[in-house]
Amino acid sequence: MPYTEDELPLQNYDSQRAAAIAAKLAAFSQHELSVIREYEVEHAHRAVVLDRIAELAVGEPWPGYDEQSAEAIVLALAAADPGVAHRVIRYEREHRARASVIKAATP
Repeated sequence: MPYTEDELPLQNYDSQRAAAIAAKLAAFSQHELSVIREYEVEHAHRAVVLDRIAELAVGEPWPGYDEQSAEAIVLALAAADPGVAHRVIRYEREHRARASVIKAATP
């Protein structure tokens, strides 16, 4: 489904330079990144933006992770095994970098 600029999670998308967009992408969820990617492919097809999305487009530590609050993730980590905690640390460092989540996931 083609998206319009108004449907993107980043305001004034078309008026921004590729480097500026790429610098902001880490703050977006996997779903939002896929929306931006689809729009970018259909419109400007800028390598800087698409390459950064490819770097960030990794699986969430568990389904629904991006929609959860930091508090909910911290609670879930209390019962998580070390492999999950490691994935959370890696994912958080690349995306939202929430200190409370990283601290809870660190052994």
